Amino acid sequence: ASPSTDRETEPPCCDECASASRAVAKCLECQLHYCQIHSQAHPLSKSSDGHRVIELDNASTASCGPVVMPAQKYPLHPSHTLTSYCMQCEHILCKLCAEKGGHQQHQSSVHSLSEASTQKRSEVESLLVSTASDETALNQALEKVSTVVKSVHTDTERVSEEVVEFYNHIREAVNAREKQVLEE
Repeated sequence: ASPSTDRETEPPCCDECASASRAVAKCLECQLHYCQIHSQAHPLSKSSDGHRVIELDNASTASCGPVVMPAQKYPLHPSHTLTSYCMQCEHILCKLCAEKGGHQQHQSSVHSLSEASTQKRSEVESLLVSTASDETALNQALEKVSTVVKSVHTDTERVSEEVVEFYNHIREAVNAREKQVLEE
């Protein structure tokens, strides 16, 4: 994807989305614009670890309008463009492969690129929501562990003090008994 140009009349689109989602953030290192989903995923990538992603002012989730992508040719059938996606095999297909190739048995799994993109986007959004809820649960669990660790430290200190006090009492008793024996 190429960086989007900043236009005064129209906010930028996400540089990663095929569906031209409105950009809500920008990476300060890459200078690329991202939609909500890609802005959350970008700093998590190994290649962009540590990148700073900032929110854009007046960002909207409305669509930016159609993006015309050049038709991609299929290497096995160069006269055919890629038009379909087999969800079962997770392959992009040309019309010939979808209808007569090894994907005939997968007809219920073969969708247009647009439909497959929408479905995959929905899956990614669900994963992001699930991850956010998992993150909340993990943070709550970490707080509980932290509380337990503090409690263990407090109890350890208390028990140590009790042992020292008990030992001091025993020492005093032994010293008193020793003194008594020596005086007899």
